[in-house]
Amino acid sequence: MIKPGSDRNEGSSAADARRWNARYQQEGQDWLLRQPHQLLLDTLPHLPRRGIALDAAAGVGRDSRGLAAHGLQVVAADISLVALRLNQRRARSLSLPISCVNADMSNFRLSPGSCDVIVNFYFLERAALPMYRSALKPGGWLIFETFVTGFDDLPHPDYYLQPGELRAAFPGWETVSRTQEMIPPTEGHGLRAVERWVARKPAG
Repeated sequence: MIKPGSDRNEGSSAADARRWNARYQQEGQDWLLRQPHQLLLDTLPHLPRRGIALDAAAGVGRDSRGLAAHGLQVVAADISLVALRLNQRRARSLSLPISCVNADMSNFRLSPGSCDVIVNFYFLERAALPMYRSALKPGGWLIFETFVTGFDDLPHPDYYLQPGELRAAFPGWETVSRTQEMIPPTEGHGLRAVERWVARKPAG
């Protein structure tokens, strides 16, 4: 059973849900073949093997499965029911502890100090950042990878981090690793930059 989140795709989020449902309906089986992002694979040996992990905008669960196989109980939140059904079906076939929640991340909430790990890959919802700060336990891990602005011709510039924005949103957090990389142009996109940041919430 896929649980509803604090928002059920009403209002403006309904259009996003339809768009992503259509995309996963067409591409979801191919996405199921993808391995967890390399940043997560590189960080997994350092993460706790017990506790709760949030996979924000989890999609079909490529990173959810990596976290769950590591030993964590995973909450996989996404706006697309199509993606979550694929995620849940694969998790059950592998007997992995993944709970899927249908939610708009701009309104999704978790109890303070409830998470040991939060991962956020190629998704930016600024309204969710205060929840990340609150939901992580002291010493908890944040793994964040998404596009950074810096070019004048980017489509949908609000979907891109500003330089330095991520660290400013988590003041005082320990940077475990931080890199930026230029992504070559593709048929659908021009030159873009990606920021990868692994951080820990202060323990005290």
